[in-house]
Amino acid sequence: MLRAIGNFFGFIFRPIGRTLLVALAGQLFFLVSVLSMIPLRMAENPVVNYNLFYMPILALIFFTLFYRTCVEQDESRGVIYGYFSALFAWPLIGEVASMPLDEGIVKQFSSINIKLLGGYFYVAAGWIMLKIMWRTKAVKNSVNTFFLVFLGIWTFELYMDNYSSKVPIDMMPTIGNWVATVFGIVSIVILVIAWRTPSVVKKTVLGCLLYLTFSLFIMGSSQWKTPSKFYVKYEAAHIDHEIQELQEEKEYLDYLRNYMIKEGLAKEEELVRKKHEEPEKEAEIKNE
Repeated sequence: MLRAIGNFFGFIFRPIGRTLLVALAGQLFFLVSVLSMIPLRMAENPVVNYNLFYMPILALIFFTLFYRTCVEQDESRGVIYGYFSALFAWPLIGEVASMPLDEGIVKQFSSINIKLLGGYFYVAAGWIMLKIMWRTKAVKNSVNTFFLVFLGIWTFELYMDNYSSKVPIDMMPTIGNWVATVFGIVSIVILVIAWRTPSVVKKTVLGCLLYLTFSLFIMGSSQWKTPSKFYVKYEAAHIDHEIQELQEEKEYLDYLRNYMIKEGLAKEEELVRKKHEEPEKEAEIKNE
């Protein structure tokens, strides 16, 4: 009896075992990465200068994995390297690089936040280029896998980082349910394809896709049904900081303008942008 049960589950799970393991490994990494970033600002008392130690470690692991992605001859192992290098690339490039901190020697490594809503243009261009590279075989599948996973994370991070301020609250449960339903079905389809294909490489790539679709299923089932506490707590403070920086930049530009006029480096009319005439005045001119 027990042997029959074991054979049944072996028949079901053995063909999709690699796909499931790859996807679950990604979820485990996500949990570890979240815990490792708690000292940055989510802790009650953030660790000062923690980013000076955390950033080099992330960078070292990422570049090592990406190097192995590029040089690995075994395609299946190369895909795994590409997968994990993308998982490490996101906290390095997408999170820690632009994360503003209140204290420390380096409060922010980069002022460029790739999760702003306008980043959709570059994400869309990235997906198109990935499609071309994959179809033309111009780049190794392992490298394409890196871009696949990184672009996938970037795509839903754009939504996750902006939905609290862009999506009407009463629409959040509906959108969340649709996301969970669609990507739940897609996850099942991926498992069916993995069960049918004999290729280890395809099973591995499907595991990378399953990590993305299952993540979207989880977020649609829970996190995306209500506004994000994290966004309200941390992004609001960051926006105040951005406003302050812009005000300081404006004041300095005013100082430069006055200095250049005073020193005869430019005339006042050369440094003042011409504004478009008001629509009413334009209408009057046309009538005349």
